[in-house]
Amino acid sequence: MDFTEILNYIGRTNLFNFIIFAAIIIFLYKKIKVTDKIEQAKEGVVTSIEDSKTAKTESENALKKIEESLSHIEEEIDGIIKKSEDNARLVGEKILEDAGKTVSGIKENTEKTVENKRTLLRNDLIKRASTASIEVAKNHIINELNNNYDLHQRLIDESIEAIEGVELK
Repeated sequence: MDFTEILNYIGRTNLFNFIIFAAIIIFLYKKIKVTDKIEQAKEGVVTSIEDSKTAKTESENALKKIEESLSHIEEEIDGIIKKSEDNARLVGEKILEDAGKTVSGIKENTEKTVENKRTLLRNDLIKRASTASIEVAKNHIINELNNNYDLHQRLIDESIEAIEGVELK
């Protein structure tokens, strides 16, 4: 076969198209560096897998911590309830103590008020009795002076002597 026949055969078949197609693919393969791209994609997949493994490990650790903290939550709730009960008891005792002090203070103030009222009443009675005594004495003196003229004169004389004995400055 000579060369023309080979070219003629290639032209009649699709072999020529295939050779052009293969040449373009080889050219693109070398130009695009498909091997590098495949290697990069492979490394990306490996990195994603490693990241996924790390994320899975971290998630499992976080889950263990959460499960561990949840296992103690009932004890913590019981502790909080006990503290609340203790605080409520202490507050109740404090309220009762304060109420007792308040009642005691009110009782003392009431006793003082009653004693003050008693003293005021006694003073009022003494004042009334004194006023009445003075009125009785005044009436008695007036009656004595009206009944005994000599006594009236003697009282006037003694008053004048007392006034004369006073020196004016």
